[in-house]
Amino acid sequence: MNKQHFKKLLNVSSPILITGATGTGKSKMARRIFELSSVHTEKFLTLHLASLKEELFESELFGHKKGAFTGAVENKNGYLADTGKGTLFLDEIGELSLEAQKKLLYLLEEKKYTPVGSTLAHNFEGRLIMATNKDLKKMVQDGTFREDLYFRLNIFLLELPPLAANQEKLQREISKIFEQTKQNFKRENLMMNDELFQTLLKAEWKGNYRELKNCLEYIVVMSEKMVAGIEALPHWFEKDSNLSTVQSKEDFISHFPGDFSEAMDIFEAWYLLAQLTKRGGRVNETAKLLGISKTTLISKARKYGIDTLSLRAEAGRLKSLKLAA
Repeated sequence: MNKQHFKKLLNVSSPILITGATGTGKSKMARRIFELSSVHTEKFLTLHLASLKEELFESELFGHKKGAFTGAVENKNGYLADTGKGTLFLDEIGELSLEAQKKLLYLLEEKKYTPVGSTLAHNFEGRLIMATNKDLKKMVQDGTFREDLYFRLNIFLLELPPLAANQEKLQREISKIFEQTKQNFKRENLMMNDELFQTLLKAEWKGNYRELKNCLEYIVVMSEKMVAGIEALPHWFEKDSNLSTVQSKEDFISHFPGDFSEAMDIFEAWYLLAQLTKRGGRVNETAKLLGISKTTLISKARKYGIDTLSLRAEAGRLKSLKLAA
């Protein structure tokens, strides 16, 4: 996502959809958009749809009138009314039922909603930001997500890449979160050695920011030394799986997990890294020789955290050294 694209989204009145794997910072991004927008002085509310029971969806979002259903002992404003001219963040819209999706689509199209038990429609004056960690396009194909809602949401889209997809950003985040965590636990003098830092850089971080924060918090709290090393890593930390240490067939086999799909992902990541490294990070050339599209290769490189720009830079550096010699 380039900065220009991001800036243009700050003040659009239309809904914004943020997608990305669990822990990539979708909630944080929604709040950042709000805080940098022209309505940052208004309210910012969050409704977590994944934890909301189906029968409560309408009441929580649209509000209800007294006596609308058993337990409705008084009138209640929903999130839409409480948001006013601010921003409402709907987290995990992929969890909505088809019936709830239909009601959400009407809200998006008409900018109107009707409280449960009422016949009077109200205007929604705020803005909606939505997020999901699911593949909505696949859900449409499977019949579990409305196609018309998908196309309505897919206009202003922000796709957050996995944390490990950008090594420079990962390096910055490790340093920043480590410093913040040390301050939170009053261990400002704690340091980490290079072996630990490089191990963190090579990790897959399937849980993205959330997993990284948890890991660094564990290191800060549990490290008994003033300079933390790999011995300070939590027991659940998954070591690098790019198979760079494989030296023999036996070693090769022992590095793979028992799960077939996970093993195939590991092999694919290792194979693509080897092929891209061999060709100096040149995506077009590598894709052509492998018989796959450039788009597919770029997508897979992002998935496995392969930094093609760094590979090209390293290839250029080595070439310069050879010429100088």
